[in-house]
Amino acid sequence: MNKEEKNLNKPIYIYLIIVFSVCYGLGLIEFITKTGKAYSFLGIMFTFVPVIAGMITKRITKQKSKISLSLNVWKNKKAWLFSAFVPASMIALGSILYFIVFNKDYSGVFELGNIIKDSSIIINVQNPIFFALICIVISAVMIPIQLLELGEEIGWRGYLLGFQKEKYGEKKAAVINGFEWGLSHFPLIYFGFNYSLDNPGAPWSNMLLMLLCCLVLGIIFSYIAIKTNNVMYSAVMHGAVNIIGEIPVFLSFDKISGLLGPNPTGLLAMTFLIILALILFFRKTWSEV
Repeated sequence: MNKEEKNLNKPIYIYLIIVFSVCYGLGLIEFITKTGKAYSFLGIMFTFVPVIAGMITKRITKQKSKISLSLNVWKNKKAWLFSAFVPASMIALGSILYFIVFNKDYSGVFELGNIIKDSSIIINVQNPIFFALICIVISAVMIPIQLLELGEEIGWRGYLLGFQKEKYGEKKAAVINGFEWGLSHFPLIYFGFNYSLDNPGAPWSNMLLMLLCCLVLGIIFSYIAIKTNNVMYSAVMHGAVNIIGEIPVFLSFDKISGLLGPNPTGLLAMTFLIILALILFFRKTWSEV
């Protein structure tokens, strides 16, 4: 192992050790105590642990992030439009596909109280395609959520990915980054985050699906971060995905995040995200847009 490889390995290993120690440490505490406190704390801290890990790693190694951060995302309109609308649209299409296949699970009623506490507004969704378009636009301009997701993106795509890209190359780095990102979710998923614990094979089946979801989204997020050399675009993408991704389950009768959908964490509802990830992955170059 030469000096250059050692310099790349050091920040990668330190970052991962910090993130996994916190996530699995809190998961173990929750497993032992079963009070819900460690699980709740992990849920709150999950967005912030990656950026904290990046800052600590940078301080230890003296090695700066390889991917920059600029809030001026409108400078590159093509990249912003792609980030704000394309993955969210794939989620909407996936949910529509799910409800076409499982049409008896579609309620056609959306209660805003499921998202905004104490709200009694009920929306009758007579035209699901039009409703999906409205949700896509809202998710695209929800800047506070995008800035919140920046914490997670600064760590995984802004800091770690840059070193992985130099070590493995762009595409292999994107796959490894997404896989490791998925593994970091396991302590949350084990206790019922994002999925119903009533799913067949839960929590292990839920964890496997989350790993696939993070791998797919990780490739998409890594693609735009590398393309633009600006992690803010992946934060825009991450925020939009999280907002619209929570809506489909509230349009179902069961109100359950299953292994097939209706949320994009389900295999069938993930269909178009998988297609998008494959299209991006097999592009010849990930050069600047």
